[in-house]
Amino acid sequence: MGEQTARYLEQWETINLKDFSQQGFTLQWKDNQSINKLQRQLKIMRFRGTEEEAREYKIMLEKELKENIVIPIKKEYIKWYNPTFMIKKANRKWRMILDAKALNKQIADFHFKMHDSNEVKQTIILGDCSTSVDLSSAFHHLIVQTESQPYLAFEFQNNHYTYRAMPFGTKHSPIYFVTAMEPIMQQIRMKTEIRIINFFDDILLLHQNNEYLKNMTQKVIDTMKYFGFTINTEKSETEPNQTVIFLGWEQNLANATIKTKPKKRLLLLHDLFNMRRWIQTGT
Repeated sequence: MGEQTARYLEQWETINLKDFSQQGFTLQWKDNQSINKLQRQLKIMRFRGTEEEAREYKIMLEKELKENIVIPIKKEYIKWYNPTFMIKKANRKWRMILDAKALNKQIADFHFKMHDSNEVKQTIILGDCSTSVDLSSAFHHLIVQTESQPYLAFEFQNNHYTYRAMPFGTKHSPIYFVTAMEPIMQQIRMKTEIRIINFFDDILLLHQNNEYLKNMTQKVIDTMKYFGFTINTEKSETEPNQTVIFLGWEQNLANATIKTKPKKRLLLLHDLFNMRRWIQTGT
């Protein structure tokens, strides 16, 4: 997976993003002193966690090594160590965290607009049907430029690793992912009549006609695969329905009513809060 989209360069060339896909995720520094500041503060940041967390971390690390998301790196090549640890999500599943707060302080600030539940409300038409497509490990589909890899390093049990695929945690990661996704979404909008709202790895599709929406949903899936993305079939909803659950809100498309899903909203807000905390600059 760590080089998934880079193997589809001909496809990315069709939307003028061949160079972007080939070059991959690149750290953009805040100023010409950023690298020097990191060099002066360079030190090994040991994995911190309980025995249980270390066991779970090892399992997930081995999986990411096998998928080429993470690769070993020689200690002398490392230019920055990021703390790493495990957290248990609100749904009780584990997540590996690359704590890039210190690195983020030396990264340039980029701003972009994220889709939210208000946009869903504005896009929905009474009587709509919806489907959704979920991408697996979405960020990891983009590679990391070789020159940036030494700054994404971490330590675990006296071994040294870095990310070859774009990690979750740097404040540039969401921006790069949106940059990759938006031209694809624009192509779909131009060639179909469906309305689309994408929130990172979750793609919401809307249309008034069930059969048309179902057919177009499969075309969206085929398009995402065409560009090298992996579909999470378990979390995707490919059968048209009139209930949209987005950011913890349940919206009935038949009568335009909205209600909160307390448990789901609590889980989502918990994870969104942690997302914001992980990628913050520390200021």
